[in-house]
Amino acid sequence: MASIVHTEWSDGFGGQEHRILLECREMMRRGHRVRIACRPEAELFPKAREAGIPVTPLPIRSSADLTAIRTLSTLFRWERVHVVNTHSGKDSWVASIAAKVVGVPLLIRTRHISVPIRRHAFNLVYRWPDGYVTTGEMIREHFLAEGIPPDRVVSIPTGVDPERFSPAVDGSGIRKEFGIAQDAFLVSMVGVLRSWKRHDLFLEAMRLLRERGIPVRALVAGEGPQREKTSAAIRGQGLSDTVTMTGYREDVPEILAASDALVLPSDRFEGVPQAILQALAMGRPVVASPIGGIPEVVHAEETGLLCPTGDAAAYAGALLRLAGDPTLGERLGKAGRDLVLARYTVATMCEKTEAFYHGLAAAKGVSLP
Repeated sequence: MASIVHTEWSDGFGGQEHRILLECREMMRRGHRVRIACRPEAELFPKAREAGIPVTPLPIRSSADLTAIRTLSTLFRWERVHVVNTHSGKDSWVASIAAKVVGVPLLIRTRHISVPIRRHAFNLVYRWPDGYVTTGEMIREHFLAEGIPPDRVVSIPTGVDPERFSPAVDGSGIRKEFGIAQDAFLVSMVGVLRSWKRHDLFLEAMRLLRERGIPVRALVAGEGPQREKTSAAIRGQGLSDTVTMTGYREDVPEILAASDALVLPSDRFEGVPQAILQALAMGRPVVASPIGGIPEVVHAEETGLLCPTGDAAAYAGALLRLAGDPTLGERLGKAGRDLVLARYTVATMCEKTEAFYHGLAAAKGVSLP
């Protein structure tokens, strides 16, 4: 089986880092030798160890960090690495240089966000890779627009474990923990607290629902740069008895099981968000904006409801529909679960990844175990 190394520079822990862990665990289960190289202070480092994934500490001070390049070059030679998969900016530079120096058969760049790339003559990290993996079709279109051949770039959204994220999960403990009645209408946002996720819009929708006399409750699960701002907004808008910030949680399946709907009003940078696929896998309806790769999985009126970006009233209206019509949520949730099982499981993700690696290797005239 192939020897695969994933590199990551980010020190946070969101969907991107979760994707790396998820993919590595499944690839190990499928018999591959897998390793992660990341900064020792990054949250990914201890989480990889906890998951039983080999991890190498890789301090990266700059895009041309010679020490990091030497560390990776030694690692690639020692492990006889067949595939290097880079995920962020600085690690893509040092890992790409090391891979070229050592002669690693395949260099892959994974792109997680829907920001157009700048593939100019000096942006070598987008010229060196043999292939590109994106987490959504819209991100793939950015690569095609830059002239990259279609057979060298593939969209593979992050898969979901349908057993862990199952409609059978019990969410009653979450409602008890946060003092939410079992029959209350509960909506949640799950993810890193970043500006483009638009937690402010979510709070505005909650305020509008309360003004209409709807006894809604809400959970904001996650940590991030916008924590203090979001907390202050909850207090400032008098929503402390409506919206609860849970902080970072490992029990996301239970939070989704407790929820009647998941909301994601992002206005940019999204591929196919993992929280959305997880909610769909659990049979929960999703209310989201039609940006990035979201429309690939939230099919309007089929697997969820789409609202205009930035329109809090539209989100309030969509949630009002779900609160007043439980059968609508059930129908959307069932269709969402069916979609995930058919196209978006972890197994499917790694099968597509393996096929892509082997296709690139064959086109390049090299072989993978």
